[in-house]
Amino acid sequence: MEPGNLITCVLALLFSTTESVSSAVCDVNIDPSRVVVRFGDPVTVNCSTTREDVLEAGWEASVSPVNEPNSKIAVWNVSSLTVWDAEPKCFINYMNEPRQCVEKLDLVIYKYPESVSLIAPDFMKIGEESNITCQVLDVAPARYLSVKLYKGDEQLGNRSFTHNSTRFPVNESIPFPVTPTRADNGAEYTCVAELQLGPGGPKPNPEKRSPPLKIPVFYKPSLLSAAEENVEVREGGSIVLNCSADGNPAPTYEWKYPKADNVQEITKDGVSTVNITRASSSNARVYECHAKNTYGVAMKNITLTVKGRSHWIGIGVLSVAVITVIVLIYRQIKA
Repeated sequence: MEPGNLITCVLALLFSTTESVSSAVCDVNIDPSRVVVRFGDPVTVNCSTTREDVLEAGWEASVSPVNEPNSKIAVWNVSSLTVWDAEPKCFINYMNEPRQCVEKLDLVIYKYPESVSLIAPDFMKIGEESNITCQVLDVAPARYLSVKLYKGDEQLGNRSFTHNSTRFPVNESIPFPVTPTRADNGAEYTCVAELQLGPGGPKPNPEKRSPPLKIPVFYKPSLLSAAEENVEVREGGSIVLNCSADGNPAPTYEWKYPKADNVQEITKDGVSTVNITRASSSNARVYECHAKNTYGVAMKNITLTVKGRSHWIGIGVLSVAVITVIVLIYRQIKA
């Protein structure tokens, strides 16, 4: 063989080997590699290859499929994506092995919740567990959904649905157990549904809040002052006995004592009083105050002592006698 022919054969062999090696790789590039799109919005994705032995490139999809003969690039373009199961795949057919390469697009189609609301009892009881339920309607996809319950600015619970693989909109009802205290009466609760869509998704994460909800907390009355009191009044004087308690519903008051014409009960602004005028010994006794509502009773005892006038009269008589003696002695000395 002539030297020139030998060199030509070697070069041809080397070229064919190199081409075979380069063609033996699936080279499919999708840009962007992950797409997060809102349901109904437009979407555009490029698919390409660097191999030269291309027969055709295209997209398999349930909407807007693409087929580009003799092209190294194919563009999937949808003006309004309104199907949940598009599942687009880019395919490229080659002359050499591997003859077809397929790459699935990482596509996330999302939808804001149609509504977020709270379902709760009309009231809660102190120390007893109740459920406050977050209801999230028509949201997708569930695996990126996070639902949180707040009391004011305090987060009480968080629930995610990472194992739910459905692509279609779902409804979720999430109960959160709450055991209220007295301080929670009048607290404001809010449910927040958040889509944590990850790379390529909108920032900040899209979320929707429920209207705030106040839930009354019911509890038995508790006294706002000591349960036992001892007070005094001078005979003929006046005194006011006070009784007040905190409870929900607001407590009603009942006094127990022998009724008398000089004793009057008044309840105003959550405070109940017994007003005694022209006090006499018959008013000296224990006055019981009962503050009660549906959930219990608190009782206060006030012991009233009435000091008789004779004590003060005796002191007055003694004082006059002493002054009289002093005057008489003074006159004798002057005489």
